[in-house]
Amino acid sequence: MKYLFIGNRRFVLEELLKRSSDVAVYVMEKTHLHKENLLQQLPHKVIRTSEEVHRVLIDEEYDILISNGLPHILNLAKLPKKLFVNIHPSFLPDLRGVDPVLGSILFERDAGATCHIIDEGIDTGPIISQEKIPFSDDLHASLLYLLSFEAEKRCFISAWERNFIPIDQKQPTSTDTVYFTRSYNTKFLPLTGSDYEVIQTVKAFENKNQGARFLIDKQEFRCFDIWLSHNPFLLEMISQHEINSVAMVYEDTLIVKRNRSAIGLRHVEGNLDKNLVGKMIVGR
Repeated sequence: MKYLFIGNRRFVLEELLKRSSDVAVYVMEKTHLHKENLLQQLPHKVIRTSEEVHRVLIDEEYDILISNGLPHILNLAKLPKKLFVNIHPSFLPDLRGVDPVLGSILFERDAGATCHIIDEGIDTGPIISQEKIPFSDDLHASLLYLLSFEAEKRCFISAWERNFIPIDQKQPTSTDTVYFTRSYNTKFLPLTGSDYEVIQTVKAFENKNQGARFLIDKQEFRCFDIWLSHNPFLLEMISQHEINSVAMVYEDTLIVKRNRSAIGLRHVEGNLDKNLVGKMIVGR
């Protein structure tokens, strides 16, 4: 059996390489996998566009495609009749889309991984195996990504042991599902919402290449950590400030007045100085 791997993460690929020596490896350009030491001793090719992906799937010799982090929708009508398998980082049918890990935090949904057959829809094919990561509000994006990578690995191993035979011919349907792909706007703090929604947004975008966003005087800032305070001395001290305004500035932290609380935005990137005190923070 010959395998074709296309993706952007190493964990499933490592498990596949343990089980087969007949694997053609294609790596998506400028991804985490593209930078991994694993590739230094591993024959592979780098691909970039949907057109390149489809050309590989037409020209390459293989029996089974293992897709893990492939950011393109396949046009199955133009491809040879092969077994196309995808490992998706959510507990399908919930959290279809490009960014299910972030969606799990933002929408308080269970996370996980699902190995499924690729069909004409987006993450809608028959399920082969699944791993669930129950939601808990102590999770943040950097940790949940790591847990999801482990879930994907376990999911792949289970699918391999099943010879990639689906559990059922159709994926379960549900009206209570979320589809999530991040946009630029979703990174901004929901300051018109609850403290909890603000906190979850920071947790979702706290990894170093993201950052939760907000504006002060049309200048954009990013923060990577947050805490909530109901300390009566602090609240009395900042009581004269308007809601959603900067009440204090120190080191890399802004204290923001809320309705019955204060939030500390920590590890803020941007030009922080005392002149920000009293100014309004704008999110979404």
